[in-house]
Amino acid sequence: MQVLVTGGAGFIGTHLVERLIENGASVKILDDLSAGDISGVSRLLRSGAATFVKGDIRDGGKVLEATRGCEIVYHLAAQSSVPKSTEDPSLDLEVNIAGTHNVLMAAKECGAKVVFASSSVVYGVPRKIPTPESEPLVPRSFYGASKAAAEDYCRLYSEIFGVPTVILRLFNIYGPRTNKGLMFDLYRKLLRDTRRLEILGTGEQKKDYLYIDDAIDAFMAAPERSRCAGDAYNIGLGESYTVFQIAQMMFDVLGLEGVEVHPRGGTSWPGDVELTEPDVSKAEIELGWRAKVGIKDGIRKTLEYFVKTLGPLPAK
Repeated sequence: MQVLVTGGAGFIGTHLVERLIENGASVKILDDLSAGDISGVSRLLRSGAATFVKGDIRDGGKVLEATRGCEIVYHLAAQSSVPKSTEDPSLDLEVNIAGTHNVLMAAKECGAKVVFASSSVVYGVPRKIPTPESEPLVPRSFYGASKAAAEDYCRLYSEIFGVPTVILRLFNIYGPRTNKGLMFDLYRKLLRDTRRLEILGTGEQKKDYLYIDDAIDAFMAAPERSRCAGDAYNIGLGESYTVFQIAQMMFDVLGLEGVEVHPRGGTSWPGDVELTEPDVSKAEIELGWRAKVGIKDGIRKTLEYFVKTLGPLPAK
C-alpha cells in the first residue's frame, strides 16, 4: 500500500512515517521544510523505505503529483501556531484552508482516503467538560477557525463527492522529537536556571496531554475502523493537568527540589484556551482506540530524550 504524509518531516509526521513503514506501507512525504526537519526521516530516505517531495500544500499541482498512486493521504501539514495565526491570519487561511482543499481535490481525483489532523482548539472555550465531539465549534483563534473550516471541507467532500475522510481532533501531543510545547519550553528554561522557573500565564491552565505513540495509534486505526464519512474524533489522554502539576512531575523525574516557580500572570497568548479535557469515548468505541501511556511515564520518556539531545541540566 502506498500512502502520502503531508508534513511528514514534522514532529508527528516523522513518527507516523516510521510506523507506516514498520507496517509495510510505501510512504511518500510532502513537506516544504518550513517547520519540519528532513534529518528526522533521512535514514528512511537513504534506505529507500520512503521518498521525499519538497513542496508546499498551497501548490495544488504539487499536491496532485504527490497524491497519484496513493491509497491514503495523512494530511498533517499546517501552520500550527496560534500566536503566528494572530500575526498573519492570511497565511493561516492559505495554508490551513486552501492547502487542505488542495489535498481534498487531489484525493478526489486519485481515489484516496484522507485522514485530517485537526486540533482541540476548534472548540474554543467549551461549555461541557469533558468535551464530546458534538460540542459546538466556537474557536477563539484564527488557527482554530482555519482548522474548523478545514474540517467542514473534509465533511462536505465526503457528503457531496464521496471522498472518504476522517478527522482527528488532536489535543496536546508531546514526546521525543518535539521542539515546542509546554514540556519543551520548561526544560529549556531549566537548562538556564534550575533554581527559578518562570511560566506563562497563571500556572492554573489545565490541559490534556497525549503521548506521541498513542497519537500514532489513532492515525493508524482511523482509516481502517472509521466510516470515513467526515466523522471527527477526539484524540487525547482523557485527563487534564495544570502547568503547575506538569512542572512538578518534571521536577520529580529530574530530581529537582526547591525550584521557585514564578507564574507571569495573565494569559499565555491571545487565543489560548486554558481548559481542555476531551471525552474520548467515541474514539474508544468506534475506532477501538485508547491511550496507553500515562502522563508520568510519558513525561519520563520525553525528558530522557531532552537530556540526550538538549543536554543534561547543570549541576547545582
